Amino acid sequence: MKYSICKLKPKSSLHLGERESFREGSEIFIHSDTLFSAFCNSYLLLYGKNKLEDLLNQFLNNQPPFLISSAFPYYNNKFYFPLPENQIPKEKKLKQKKFIEKNGFEKLISGSKIDNINESEFFPENEIISIINSPRIALNRITNHPGENYFHFSEVFYKNNSGLFFIFELKNKNIEKNFFATLRLLADEGIGGDRTVGKGCFYQPQFDEIEIQLPSSKSTLTLSLYSPLETELNDLKNSYYQILIRQGYVLSPYNKSLRRKNVVMLSEGSVFPSPKIGKLLDLTPENFSLHKVYRYGLSFNVPCVI
Repeated sequence: MKYSICKLKPKSSLHLGERESFREGSEIFIHSDTLFSAFCNSYLLLYGKNKLEDLLNQFLNNQPPFLISSAFPYYNNKFYFPLPENQIPKEKKLKQKKFIEKNGFEKLISGSKIDNINESEFFPENEIISIINSPRIALNRITNHPGENYFHFSEVFYKNNSGLFFIFELKNKNIEKNFFATLRLLADEGIGGDRTVGKGCFYQPQFDEIEIQLPSSKSTLTLSLYSPLETELNDLKNSYYQILIRQGYVLSPYNKSLRRKNVVMLSEGSVFPSPKIGKLLDLTPENFSLHKVYRYGLSFNVPCVI
């Protein structure tokens, strides 16, 4: 099956924060909820608050105008996908693998065992990206003194001919022009930390197609983060997934210091007995009335043999 993709090549480093005590690490890819948040921020800048509310209402009314996956690594003509969670590697060294090249991914979702996959098909992280950890200090806003408020800040650099891609499905063709215009602005606005100093920005996005050989199966794998509907919860006992706690700050031109409410979501690569829908989560902070704050939890499904 053919899917539409958007390729984002970073201009500089990316910081997709993960705070752990005195270390502020970084993911090496962009989760779908972060990507959606950046999209909505750019949509707001282009078309205004009312148009954004109209767009979000379509999601809330179970008529999403589009679906997106998370943004995964690519290198030259190779595209990497998350490992299916129903694959439990026997070799300890494979447990650290996050992504697998498209050909290997097609084999795994068709029922092949991970033990039979060639090592060369896994994402060669050390060859394509580099991570730099820099010490930083946080100044006290009252005394302007750092004290012991230090931490380590991680930046991810993608090497030449590499970057991130995500799959999208336009369900409402009426927003096609606005959708592509918003992604072009998103590339300039950037994603993640330190955007004010030029980090997290991308060259103009490239739009293309990718063909994935899919099995005939009622079971499904999600290529995005997923927040189940209440009616979908019973299915989880027969599913394979990891639980992620998502947190962070609200991305808004009206306020840049509000924290989002923490929420539990299911990881990319989760495998379920049937296709899933998911939902937007209303995480609007208390005492904030300028607009609603949502986290994207819709599932981007592809068939997968359990």
